Amino acid sequence: MNAHSFVLVSLVLASLVTGCMTRQSNLPEVANEIPPRWSAETTNEEANATPWARSMGDSALEELIEEAWANNPDLSAASRRVDMAREEAVIAGADRLPQAGLGLSGSQTKRNMIGFNFPGASKSFTSKSYGLNLNVSWELDLWGRLRDGRQAAKVEWQASTEDYHATRLSLAGQVAKSWYSAIEANRQLALAEETEQTHSRNAAYVTKRFERGLSNALDHNLAQASLASSQAIVTRWKRQGDLATRTLETLLGRHPDGNASLASALPEPTREPMVSPPAQTLEKRPDMRAARLRLKAAGLQTNIARKNLLPALSLTGGPGSRSEEFEDLLDTQFRIWSVTGNLIQPIFQGGRLRANVRRTKAALLASVDSYKANALKAFREAETTLAAENLLREEETHLSKAAKAAKTAAGLSWDRYQRGLEGIFTTLESSRRAFEAESRLLSLRRDRLLNRIDLHLALGDEALPIEENVGENDSK
Repeated sequence: MNAHSFVLVSLVLASLVTGCMTRQSNLPEVANEIPPRWSAETTNEEANATPWARSMGDSALEELIEEAWANNPDLSAASRRVDMAREEAVIAGADRLPQAGLGLSGSQTKRNMIGFNFPGASKSFTSKSYGLNLNVSWELDLWGRLRDGRQAAKVEWQASTEDYHATRLSLAGQVAKSWYSAIEANRQLALAEETEQTHSRNAAYVTKRFERGLSNALDHNLAQASLASSQAIVTRWKRQGDLATRTLETLLGRHPDGNASLASALPEPTREPMVSPPAQTLEKRPDMRAARLRLKAAGLQTNIARKNLLPALSLTGGPGSRSEEFEDLLDTQFRIWSVTGNLIQPIFQGGRLRANVRRTKAALLASVDSYKANALKAFREAETTLAAENLLREEETHLSKAAKAAKTAAGLSWDRYQRGLEGIFTTLESSRRAFEAESRLLSLRRDRLLNRIDLHLALGDEALPIEENVGENDSK
């Protein structure tokens, strides 16, 4: 059988096998019903082209995010995984190309002639053989199996790139949250120290009255208890501030010595957030883009598993030379060549190939379910933060009034106590309520900032202006 006949028979056999296979779609429907708009009331429902770090009213935040992106080791590790996935795509693509290797061989053999009794013949002789060969092998991608393998690896590379962007966006959110938590802890500490000074003055005043017999032991002990409690609160906020600062420094890639410089007050966002609609949110979020890419890769893996049932055709051979003298290897008179074709049709492998088909189908369906779950999670995050945005704003309005009124009431209560019109218990309780109201207001303002960050993360908004994406120049 000549080479043309061999290839023709291979194609005919493969066509018969292909005809026996049921063609079916490898990409099931994955999209749930996407709502046209969010259930929470929004004022600016459109794409947000402005990076959210700039809308927080804090110029220092942008510098901190850039520092974290440059120095955070977890983000660097995510970048290395992108590099690994890119090289895996190169490796997968190499299977489609011919493989060639240059081989040089040499041998020397001694043979004994004892028993042949040739007249005047030597009892042994020695032979030499040298070979120089260019060995070429190539699997013909008749069904696109190797092409699908390369495409699957490329899609995984693209998915890992989206993972990197998701990690980077998440890191920006963590830095912003730690930054504002550290600032809030610092402000809470200043408030607690101010409250401690107030209770210290009050306790000193009550103690003098007690020593002069103008106040009873109950008033004296209540004042001392309030002072000790305020001192404990100061210590607690020192501890929480230290933890928040060291967490921030770790995210920035610094040594966590707790000495980072903090802003003096929490910022006020410069504008209301612009909210992209649900469908566009799924397109913007890098984790959802990664999930869609992995869904595509799972479909390609199903194609590969099905095509493994088809015949594989490969060619091996190449030019070379062979001679008894080494210096003759480059002489054209000693040139040789060979071409060998191999057609392999899997017949029996203990059910391994068909089990792999079923496994990849199950993996594809699992990817579909995972995508749906991630979409629902994305919708839940966006809906929750949008609803909280309005509720927190309303809560801050009420709490601001409460803090102002409580502070005024505490001053009036202390004045009445000094004039003998009110007991110490009411005065101390008024002071405690004033401190708690102002402390809650600080925490609520931090919560608003953290919820705003969570909203931008849920919508997939960029933290800083987009730079050149990782790996885009190496897509070929």
